[in-house]
Amino acid sequence: MKKKTKSSALIKTFNAYVKAVQKADLKAMFDTVTKKKKLHFLTACGNVIKSRRGYYEFHRKWFKEKLWKMPVNIIAFHEGEEMGYVIAEFHYKKRLDAGGWYILDSNFTLIFQKEGGKWKVVADICTPIKRLYTEKNPAITYSREQLYALDMLEARRTVHQFKRTPVPREHIMKIIDAARFAPTAGNQQPWKFLVIEDRKRLGVLKKKVAAWYSAPYKGDVRNKKELEEVQRTLRKMLGHVFSAPVYIAVLVDMQVKYPYSTIYDGTLAAANLMIAARTLGYGSGFFTTFFPEDQVRELFHIPRRYKLICFSPIGIPKHWPEAPKKKDLKQLVVMEKF
Repeated sequence: MKKKTKSSALIKTFNAYVKAVQKADLKAMFDTVTKKKKLHFLTACGNVIKSRRGYYEFHRKWFKEKLWKMPVNIIAFHEGEEMGYVIAEFHYKKRLDAGGWYILDSNFTLIFQKEGGKWKVVADICTPIKRLYTEKNPAITYSREQLYALDMLEARRTVHQFKRTPVPREHIMKIIDAARFAPTAGNQQPWKFLVIEDRKRLGVLKKKVAAWYSAPYKGDVRNKKELEEVQRTLRKMLGHVFSAPVYIAVLVDMQVKYPYSTIYDGTLAAANLMIAARTLGYGSGFFTTFFPEDQVRELFHIPRRYKLICFSPIGIPKHWPEAPKKKDLKQLVVMEKF
């Protein structure tokens, strides 16, 4: 291993490469890159690029970005007769629209080869060390995993139309497993999860729901037209909702130590269930309107000790609904006292 010297031709080429990158100077950068078609590049995201052209396109798109900087520190280098390498730490920072920063610290290994007596980059291997996102206050940081969890909470949607694509049993169990870790009074864990996948059984439920929902209109002959309209609308709506391949009924046991808390326990479990479903790419919902508890209990032979919290369909959405308009956070937060 050589000590770094100003006279090293390899280090001079490396410094020219870094200076060009920092200035987003594509031409100057590629003056230090191999002329050969093959070039291996492992990106910070784990993607593999195997051509000079691909390397060029990656940097062309990157250099269009604004408000970023990237100091570089050399860790080690080796300069042989025909091959050499430089290991360096890159500290990439990009200003975010919200005013904070995206920070990526990576170790880069640049491998060089002599071409026409000059050092040229033939491989670029990036190993991420740390990714952070900051608020406007740079002392407040978030990991990518933390932001992903927050994004899933924001991205959850109530879905009414599903593809018939089956949901693997492993995913169903993973979703329910997340639900059972919801907070619960005294750790009483009062929940039961009734999973319905059989299409015939779901078909029966759909017919029953249609009958249950339209029943109040049948006793009033003056509302015959209204009844017909309700039934048409209901058939269309239920055709969408019952397209989901899986339905999960969230139930809670009322014969527990703290029965007055079971409604909260069950609702929290249902929330976990829906967020877990979204994390795995599935739509869901918290449906109660169509499912009168006594009729559902009889249909599925549910013991009387269990109370129905909701039914949640699970499946791949035909499309993700647009985000509904939400109140501004300032309208909802009260600090210390009203």
